[in-house]
Amino acid sequence: MTEQPRSRREDRVQRPKPLTDFYGEDRHELVQKLAYQHWEKRGGPLGSPEIDWFAAEKAMRAYLLASGIELGPDEDLYS
Repeated sequence: MTEQPRSRREDRVQRPKPLTDFYGEDRHELVQKLAYQHWEKRGGPLGSPEIDWFAAEKAMRAYLLASGIELGPDEDLYS
């Protein structure tokens, strides 16, 4: 008994899409977007971009920990 090959459409319908996790560049991009949002909320001041970046990293770390997603080695956010 040979198995009939499936069409591409059947494969798409039957296979669930993998969940996206925030590893590597994805986390960096999310922190970047959050930092920009923090900056906007502060009125877009000149200078001190690290204030917004560190606030965004802190928020991302808290979100990941609350979600049960493991951080990288040494609790690193990006690896």
